[in-house]
Amino acid sequence: MSSFAKNAENTVTALPGWALLLARACIAPLFLYSGVGKIMAFSATAGRLYGGADGFGRFLAGGAIALELGCGVALLLGLFTRSAAIALIFFTIAATIMFHNFWAAPEPQVVVQTINFLKNVGLAGALTLIAALGAGSISVDGVLGRDAKN
Repeated sequence: MSSFAKNAENTVTALPGWALLLARACIAPLFLYSGVGKIMAFSATAGRLYGGADGFGRFLAGGAIALELGCGVALLLGLFTRSAAIALIFFTIAATIMFHNFWAAPEPQVVVQTINFLKNVGLAGALTLIAALGAGSISVDGVLGRDAKN
């Protein structure tokens, strides 16, 4: 094997670890920030959900906070990464349909809601790649050998 081929092979095998670390580090803060924001405005968050601030909305808001913070930290560390990414895919799809339904938005909000809808579709796509590829070698999963293919 030529030195060029060997260097190219090493680059390709090293790239996924760094690329997946970068992807996880870029995505996780979205969920961490959102989870902290929900804590800071818990009543308002619960009020926007089914059942309102005094009903089932409180349970849903608590679940959303736990999911965003727990899975956000898991993504960042690369711990149970595939499971965290899958949970966040479903959460993102549900939140997108509930809160960014541009098709039912008042005319002045259609463009903003469409952009947010499409942003979340892209986020779900990135999470799908992480779920498919795993955390990569630069992660807790990688160190523990749970992500052997990367």
